[in-house]
Amino acid sequence: MLTKRMPRARLGTLLLMLGLVVLGALALLPLRSPDPAGLDAPAGEFSAERARPHIERIATRPRPMGSAANAEVRAYLVEQLRALGLQPKVQQVTAADSYPDHASVAGRVSNVHATVPGTGGTGRVLIVAHYDSVFTGPGATDDGMGVATVLEVARALKSGPAPRNTVELLITDGEEPGSLGAKGFTDSALAGDPKNTVILNLEARGTKGRLVMFETGEGNAAFLSSLSDRTPFATSTSDEIYRLLPNDTDFTVFQKAGFTGMNFAVVAGSARYDMELDNLANQRLETLQDMGSTVLAATRKLSGGDLSVPEAGDSTYFTVFGLLVSYPQGLGTALAVLGSAAAAVLIWFARRRGAVRVRGVALVAGTLPLPLVGSVALGFLGWQVLVVLRPHYDAFQFGDPYRPGPAITGLIVLTAVACLFWLLWMRRRRDAFTVGAGVLCWFAGLALLTAFLLPGASYLFLWPTLIGVLGLAVALRLADESPWQPVALSAAAVPSVVLLLPLTAVLFPTLGLAFSGAALAVVVLLLLPALPGLLPLPRRRLVPVALAAGALLGGALVGVGAAADGVDAHHPAQAGLFYVHDADTGADSWYSDADSGEPWVRQHAPGPKTSVEERIPALIQPGGYRKGPASGGTTPVPQAKVLQQRRSGDIREVRLRLSADRATATALSFYADARRTQLVDVTVDGKRLPGGRNRQTSTPWKWGCHLVAPAGGFEVVLRLRGDSPVPLRLLAYAAEVPASALKSPRPATIAWTPSGFGQGIGIRTINV
Repeated sequence: MLTKRMPRARLGTLLLMLGLVVLGALALLPLRSPDPAGLDAPAGEFSAERARPHIERIATRPRPMGSAANAEVRAYLVEQLRALGLQPKVQQVTAADSYPDHASVAGRVSNVHATVPGTGGTGRVLIVAHYDSVFTGPGATDDGMGVATVLEVARALKSGPAPRNTVELLITDGEEPGSLGAKGFTDSALAGDPKNTVILNLEARGTKGRLVMFETGEGNAAFLSSLSDRTPFATSTSDEIYRLLPNDTDFTVFQKAGFTGMNFAVVAGSARYDMELDNLANQRLETLQDMGSTVLAATRKLSGGDLSVPEAGDSTYFTVFGLLVSYPQGLGTALAVLGSAAAAVLIWFARRRGAVRVRGVALVAGTLPLPLVGSVALGFLGWQVLVVLRPHYDAFQFGDPYRPGPAITGLIVLTAVACLFWLLWMRRRRDAFTVGAGVLCWFAGLALLTAFLLPGASYLFLWPTLIGVLGLAVALRLADESPWQPVALSAAAVPSVVLLLPLTAVLFPTLGLAFSGAALAVVVLLLLPALPGLLPLPRRRLVPVALAAGALLGGALVGVGAAADGVDAHHPAQAGLFYVHDADTGADSWYSDADSGEPWVRQHAPGPKTSVEERIPALIQPGGYRKGPASGGTTPVPQAKVLQQRRSGDIREVRLRLSADRATATALSFYADARRTQLVDVTVDGKRLPGGRNRQTSTPWKWGCHLVAPAGGFEVVLRLRGDSPVPLRLLAYAAEVPASALKSPRPATIAWTPSGFGQGIGIRTINV
């Protein structure tokens, strides 16, 4: 019998590990995408098979703002909405937005807007997706999937009775260059009153996987329950993290305008995101079904409910076994204070009973950052090794490569080895209860800290703290040989596995291998509460052997992952190559932003990396760009015509028309050197932008602006204070490099990365 051969406490350890494995599997189960519904699905349900033909029409080629493909898709959207009995309108407007730390953006957008009238409710639901794509890819997922979802949701709504609250559909233009469509809409009368309006914004950060609701607006307690019928993966932790990042979507613009709601996206499969492989072949029907079913269910619940909830507060929210849990953030703060106090009382009581020494607990808590810091270092070093083994990984700084699974598994194994090594060190003169108390101190401290600084993330530490206090209290009363002793000591591992394991599974594809250290730190927090239940460890001879074997296995998996993730036509290396014509000097040059190691890229730009921002302000990258001579190609060149100059007091006003000499131009940029003359403000086609400085740069070009879709040109007015001439560096872009200038055709094993507004750049400098 097992119980006769094995000490009872060791049996408890085995039961603990088996239980946590089963619990982890159940926690991960809801991350599976649903099966797609077919053409025979009931009319009132979302069907991925019915929505798929929309993507097939939309994502045949790139459709950047201002392109002919963009106009064709817009006409198709209007046609489809009319076929549903709606009355769509195209809003054509110039939009402009400014930022404190990078160049402003302006352009002419064409949004498509339609309304499903309500029967007299208390608010409205506004579903938003964007129909433009990057110039390097057809955007089947970003955001063809979102647009198809809007159309199929509209069809499903129209198949039944009218909703109580009005449902509006907004398919924006110009999201990729800077959410210009959303800005144009929110600046217009069409936006209406933000009060009692809930936004459902549909985005993509990858090409597959489960839908993630990663961001909410203010007062989310009023509308989170709309996800209860069809729950995506959701966590208020992502809400807190996203606020700290410089990323923007259309939802960002709506929030700035006073709206609230929810932001949805898929995040897995980012290797094919925003490039030519974001195509029909890589768009997943199950992911489309997941987005569509979720959005339709939320829309129905919101459109049938009361949207006039007065000043609802913010909630902490997360999913557990596929169910949405939410509670007021104030309650979470109170529980964090209570849990921290309970942990302190428990340790005091254990000390009074002689079960623990404060010095030992302090030593455990003081050394616990070592595996955390080690995991971050492991992620960083692992990435450096992978880039050495696979130079084309350098292009995946902000996303996963194509086949990251083995490398991620190897890094997780190495992280687990590091945690066990720390436990091996801690077991000297310290018992399992002391280790558990030290881990509990950290979770209690993190729960308290995040409750006040990042309240949406506090639940990750709050529930392990509360359960951990109960578990250690029980452990104090159990005999050392009780089979329940390891379970009680590691009780905090139960909520840790349930809450942190699904989060970790989503974090890895979101952050990518380059930033896997952050996800590995979460893995450490996941493993730590389970460690006290592993004591006492097996025979001393077995432990070093097991640790060495684990380290070898982890390293082998990382190596195997790199070896298996080679370059071919289905998994191409990604690189940026720019053809630059300098109209001031007449020189043509190649520039490359990648260290892919691909010979074809190097033959065009063989030089060492150097900064080129002073000459080409749009090309900004740490480490600079490689350069090589070019010839035989043409690219749009910017043109400037001074229409008028006048003075009013100490203000000098210069009116210009900026354009390109070729219709193939995708955008213009202009940068001002106003070191000797103050740039007060700039007006683009009637839209005013603040002057001063909007670029953090060591070059003279402290202020910049991008003008997207420049057909017909833009009228720009500069208001200056001072008499000194102001140099302007003008840039014009083409979507592609001139094929005639390539030394040989681009091989199928290389794909273009999305970089700025185009790969052909013309430069000109003028003084005004």
